Amino acid sequence: MRTHFISRLILLLVAGFLVLASQVWANNTLEWIFIVGGAVMILLAAVGMTREDRAQRVLDGLVFLLGAWSIVQAIVFNGNTLEWTSFATAVAGVVIGTIGVVSTTEVSGESHLPHAAR
Repeated sequence: MRTHFISRLILLLVAGFLVLASQVWANNTLEWIFIVGGAVMILLAAVGMTREDRAQRVLDGLVFLLGAWSIVQAIVFNGNTLEWTSFATAVAGVVIGTIGVVSTTEVSGESHLPHAAR
């Protein structure tokens, strides 16, 4: 369960960075950032597919599709279209990452914070 939580947290951080990147960098830089971000999403989905929980595997499938879409949209689009499709893709990653973090915490019934912080 902890590995799954960490992979969702990484997805959340990567997607948050991609939201900022979509508004800061332009064209070629943004293209490469989203290609790498999509590859990271696909790797995170592959790690998560080892779980037996059906709901988490569905989220992993969504993360895989989002990663593949991230790569495709980075290659196909340019200019303003690239900027805004990248932004929407990154926001979708933040939403999926948030759902994943909350659901892994809720399903397990345990806190991933240190004992002193409870």
